[in-house]
Amino acid sequence: MAFEILHGSLAVITLLMGAILNVLVYVSYTRVKDKTLLLFNLGLFLLVIGIVFSDMVVMVEGTGTFSYYSIVIARLFQIAGIGCMISGVIR
Repeated sequence: MAFEILHGSLAVITLLMGAILNVLVYVSYTRVKDKTLLLFNLGLFLLVIGIVFSDMVVMVEGTGTFSYYSIVIARLFQIAGIGCMISGVIR
């Protein structure tokens, strides 16, 4: 039981830190007005959601069939986020 509480609280901390980083990148976009920062911010958002998605599903639902699919969905979010970040940096 203690491991699940620790795992869930670390997921929430990761989500909050990712949200703070997203806000900071958006604030820097408003100062610079560079569109690549928006793509980078979108990629960062998808990456953070992908990191904590499966943890949040397990916290809400428990171990079920959807929790196994949530791992695949989380990985797809991560791949999409990294792809957005790469396209933002290449531009």
